[in-house]
Amino acid sequence: MTSDYHYAVMKQEILDNLELANNDTYIDVTLGTGGHTLAIMESNKKPKKMICIDLDKESLKVAKKRLGKYSKNIKYIQGNFKDIDLLIQEKVDAIIADLGISSYQLLHSNRGFSFNENSLLDMRIDKYQELTAHKIVNSYPLQELSDLLKNFGEEKNHFKIASEIVRQRNNEEIKTCLDLAKIVKRTNKNKTKINPSTRTFQALRIAVNNELSTLEEFLEKSLKLLKKGGKLIIISFHSLEDRIIKQVFKYCEAKCICPPSVMVCKCKKKQTLRILTKKPLTPSTREVSENAKSRSAKMRIGVAI
Repeated sequence: MTSDYHYAVMKQEILDNLELANNDTYIDVTLGTGGHTLAIMESNKKPKKMICIDLDKESLKVAKKRLGKYSKNIKYIQGNFKDIDLLIQEKVDAIIADLGISSYQLLHSNRGFSFNENSLLDMRIDKYQELTAHKIVNSYPLQELSDLLKNFGEEKNHFKIASEIVRQRNNEEIKTCLDLAKIVKRTNKNKTKINPSTRTFQALRIAVNNELSTLEEFLEKSLKLLKKGGKLIIISFHSLEDRIIKQVFKYCEAKCICPPSVMVCKCKKKQTLRILTKKPLTPSTREVSENAKSRSAKMRIGVAI
């Protein structure tokens, strides 16, 4: 029987990088169904206080039930992690974020995330927002749709796919995930190991939930909440996210951002982070064999100074 619970990737790598000496307060900003928090609470790295954030009310409900044994040590907050400065009013020892889409959201057909489900196109993490994948697919102009697939999905056949979407919607509304997946499959003939719809669905999900700008805002704010020596642990699943994390980490680690032509530093930039992962950590061979979806995961870790 399929579990409702999201497979939490790289749990051991998270535990290995938490410090016994700094286990007062941790934040899991992407709680999902609670896999990472459960692993932490069951370990010797268990903090005195765990703060768990998720935008999805349904995921929070599932996680609370799963983590019931540790409820006295956990504070739950429904909200967007980009608003971490408003949601959290204290300094913490570790902030953990898993940017992958939850299996709970993929498995529940009313959420409209999966190209394998005959569910209505939706893809909203926050079900109260207006923008949906259905609206984008059925109303965005051709060029805007093409740019979206190129920039957020890194899809080579972006214009060809966008053109076919527009042609099809002129005949009939594109309502379901399967409707869209069929259009992409017969248009996207690139031979790769991934499903031909993967990049299109990724692009739509990123656009619907404004994921990249949300990530940038979160990274900027989260460092200000870490105590000296506190860890920022981020797991990403595609190159767009990883590139943003890498760039932000490098900027925060830099002691000077003056151009090379300037002989004496005038920027007054201060280093706020030390990068612990010069190259991102990746899942073990064993984990990938147990969960093929983990193969694209990359973990970057920084420590506040």
